[in-house]
Amino acid sequence: MPDILQAKADLLSVVRAALCSEPAPDVRQFSDPAAVCRLAKQNAVQALVYLTLEPQLPLLPPENAAALKKAFQLSVFREAAQQAFLSSLRERFRDDGIDFMLLKGTHLKALYPAPEMRFMVDMDVLVREADVPRAQTALQSLGLTLHLDNGKDIIYMKKPFLTVELHRALFQSDDPRYPHFLDVWAGAEAVSEQEYKMSDTELYVYTLAHLAEHYTAAGSCFRPVMDLYLLETKAAVDFSAAEARFREMGLFAFAENVRALCRVVFGGEKATDTLRLMENFIVLGPPVRHAGAASAAAQTGHSRLRRLFGAAFPGLRHMRLRYPVLRKAPFLLPVFWLVRLMQYAFTKDRALARKREALLRADQKSADVLTKIFEASGL
Repeated sequence: MPDILQAKADLLSVVRAALCSEPAPDVRQFSDPAAVCRLAKQNAVQALVYLTLEPQLPLLPPENAAALKKAFQLSVFREAAQQAFLSSLRERFRDDGIDFMLLKGTHLKALYPAPEMRFMVDMDVLVREADVPRAQTALQSLGLTLHLDNGKDIIYMKKPFLTVELHRALFQSDDPRYPHFLDVWAGAEAVSEQEYKMSDTELYVYTLAHLAEHYTAAGSCFRPVMDLYLLETKAAVDFSAAEARFREMGLFAFAENVRALCRVVFGGEKATDTLRLMENFIVLGPPVRHAGAASAAAQTGHSRLRRLFGAAFPGLRHMRLRYPVLRKAPFLLPVFWLVRLMQYAFTKDRALARKREALLRADQKSADVLTKIFEASGL
């Protein structure tokens, strides 16, 4: 077995031990401990690995043990900061009469043996569209500053550990999943004054749909699969209702494959070729370079020339995010196309340079590879 596949198997054995209350694997049997630790970071499970392997850390290479310990400590600090902020947020939203719903990790981490195992980079908060301006004022009053508004999410930050995503909706309006979550408030359960939460079934459906979104953007990791497994085994999910929702969204085949993958990883069932492909894609990442651009090409089916044209001249909705003046003066769009092209042509910013290179190298072969993976996975 190639080393990277063995490292993947070793990492999943650690995850299985953590979530299924099994004895931790012997790290002395790992073929490449450094590769296991790299994959743990890539999949945002370093704290889980640390807690599971803590008694064996002296057996790991010192630099890897130190990295796991640091990641765990940061997770503890972030968890403490998030909990303290959440108390203030609840009080402020209650006083202001703002209905809100905490999403994803805030509820999911309660299913883990320790909350630090479910690393949460940011806090996701959904409010009603009419309450967005007041919610923004509330976040600013709590010491956060605006970082980005992408149309769906408004991102606020407070260094060093706090990032809050204020959601207007659960998906972008042009996402095929968007209309299927417009009535999320109608089925929400009251937690306390002003606070609501999704039912376990709705949380499962949303987590699976969110995984599908990242999967087709070639940016998934194994953490959502862990979330779905714990929801299936520890929460009150009505699978007949969930399956009906998945059929409506065209996600039924993908959802069934994800459930089967959970049985392979956590239940020891034999993997099919499709499930091995999905496991590798999620844990190891896309098997192509410039995966983001190739993924976009795979989903649109556009020619390379058309993709490059679209990359050079994005629509108004995208351009407004980078150049807010276009919100008030949309007629200046052609001017800012030129500004953007000049920035790309002469920038010394490495991130922009990499993005430019990716757009140019998003060849059809890579797009075809991802198309086959998505189709095999049920998407």
